[in-house]
Amino acid sequence: MKRRSFLAATASAVCTPFAVLPSARGQKLHQDGVDWFTNVTVTAQDGQVFRFYDDLLRDKIVLVNFFFTGCDALCPLVMQNLAVVQDLLAPRIGKDIFMYSITLQPDLDTPAVLAAYAKIYGARPGWLLLTGSPDNIELLRHRLGFVESNPVEDANREAHIAAIRVGDVPMHRWTMSPGLVNPTTIVGIVQRTAAERV
Repeated sequence: MKRRSFLAATASAVCTPFAVLPSARGQKLHQDGVDWFTNVTVTAQDGQVFRFYDDLLRDKIVLVNFFFTGCDALCPLVMQNLAVVQDLLAPRIGKDIFMYSITLQPDLDTPAVLAAYAKIYGARPGWLLLTGSPDNIELLRHRLGFVESNPVEDANREAHIAAIRVGDVPMHRWTMSPGLVNPTTIVGIVQRTAAERV
């Protein structure tokens, strides 16, 4: 409940570029590029395997969120918002803007499970639902800043951060938006984050 209250309170807040908080595993790394975001492999809903930074981030404008298909609280609402964002940003999705939804339960969310889930929300080319090894997913969660400061809350997948990270990777511009704001607000955040390229 505390998290839902927070999301409601921040729904109209202006989102600003931010730096990822360093974790013990990344304190000495510059928080950008392949050394920070890594090239761990992830697998999309169609079974295609990608290197995370080189294939999915480099030179792109991206929206990234974490979810899992068994989540019945916030995830469906955020995914529905992303479906609307996909429509509002068409036909740029898959051309210069890309959307990545990464499962928090990779042991259960196989590519086949993700493919069925992607159909529910009408994910089209340019919106990938991603899974991978638990260690790789956990590393990406930390490097992308989807981490709670309280370790007990951080370990609770049911209370995960329902946010969307927006990045213009070549411009080194990153923003985080609450996932439950109006989709037009998310689109505005994308446009502002990528202002140099719009």
